[in-house]
Amino acid sequence: MNVVLTGLGRVLGLQLVLRLTDGMPRAAARALLAATVVVVNGAPMLAVATGAIGYGDVWLWLALEVVTIYVWTLVRALLSRDADGRSRARSFGTLFFAVHYGGFALVPFLVGLATVLPVAPLRSPWLTVLVLGGLGFLAAGWAGAGRLRERRPLGIGDYVRAYARMALAYAALFVPLVAQGVGSSDDVTRLTAGQERGPALLVLAAKLVLELLLVLAVERRDGRLFLLGRPVVVTVRRAS
Repeated sequence: MNVVLTGLGRVLGLQLVLRLTDGMPRAAARALLAATVVVVNGAPMLAVATGAIGYGDVWLWLALEVVTIYVWTLVRALLSRDADGRSRARSFGTLFFAVHYGGFALVPFLVGLATVLPVAPLRSPWLTVLVLGGLGFLAAGWAGAGRLRERRPLGIGDYVRAYARMALAYAALFVPLVAQGVGSSDDVTRLTAGQERGPALLVLAAKLVLELLLVLAVERRDGRLFLLGRPVVVTVRRAS
């Protein structure tokens, strides 16, 4: 069951694989993570190359991913508690994320209905909505079940990953328009299959690179944060 959910569910990240790597040597765990990132993000690229999905499907997948990240991150934030057991539901970070990210998370979805679908209609809505969106949503919740039970507070890395993926979803709104050289609404025309393929592969390649950076470049060991293998040190200067 873990293997099935890992293959289907990690369209959103790699929490499932992270659970499978518990107890593994660091080098082996990171190699498994890298391989899984490539496989999971390479599958949609293969689907685009073979014509199974088009740019509209890629955009919808990213838009659904942002909404999914918002829902589960907010649930974790609302249930999390401090070391002394106090709820963090009303903390500034939780409230800011709920309002700010929540508002912006809907934009890629709603704006895309008017800007992306007219030029790149969905080719495989059932695959995109049910498999990439629906199973991804359930897998994300299942993957975070342990953190939900422990009511573990979110770290800065959780918010960085959420906003980074939102930025990619926003970029996906404009790539097909840029590819057409659109200067006004009169210039918008429906993309051919060949015209869709290039922008779709470009966005998916960017997602592959982003996932590799988020999963492999940033890690926490022994309570310390490392970036590209080097410890991140935060210094605070006191006013004299």
